[in-house]
Amino acid sequence: MNVLASLQPIIFTILHRRKKEINLMALVASFYALMIILHVVSWFIVGVVRIQTFILLWFASCCLITNIWAVVHGSSMRVTIKFLQQFIVKLLKSLNFQNQQIISEVK
Repeated sequence: MNVLASLQPIIFTILHRRKKEINLMALVASFYALMIILHVVSWFIVGVVRIQTFILLWFASCCLITNIWAVVHGSSMRVTIKFLQQFIVKLLKSLNFQNQQIISEVK
């Protein structure tokens, strides 16, 4: 639920939705992330310290930071996502070109 909720502010930011809608989605998503963080803190209090504890804490913290980023500076999030999109497209085209060269060499 945390991941799906945290994706909504990102998607709304990319789609240039109203700031009010982005803030609402980020608030709901932040609630889920904070609940997970509080849950992990309760594990620390009880003494359950395992790798899963740190992974879950890191995961919830990343979601919370992403939600805050969408609210505070959505324009930089759009620029970053656009850059990553272009990078992935170029990488896939490069890999496709290399695969075509390997196939033509094999024939």
